[in-house]
Amino acid sequence: LKEAGFNIGNTESPVTPVFLNGGISEATAITHDMRERFNIFCSIVTYPVIPKGYILLRLIPTAIHTLEDVKYTIESFRQLKSKLDSGEYADGGFVEPEKL
Repeated sequence: LKEAGFNIGNTESPVTPVFLNGGISEATAITHDMRERFNIFCSIVTYPVIPKGYILLRLIPTAIHTLEDVKYTIESFRQLKSKLDSGEYADGGFVEPEKL
């Protein structure tokens, strides 16, 4: 994720944080999209736990994940970031699974 330009902080834990700019509605839309479109589960942390205007997504890789899983996750995050930067998540709009 770091090599793909994502801020994951200085974590040394199995829980991998991914920091993004955005609010609660964007964070909710992102996690919904990740689950429904990419089959990736990540939890969110937003204000007031972290500063307003930021999103923290938490990934938990395990020994059962393959290199292909990691590559797929990184590509999924690239697509997510593109949608976030373009404003597609700004209204908190959900992507309906049947429209994928």
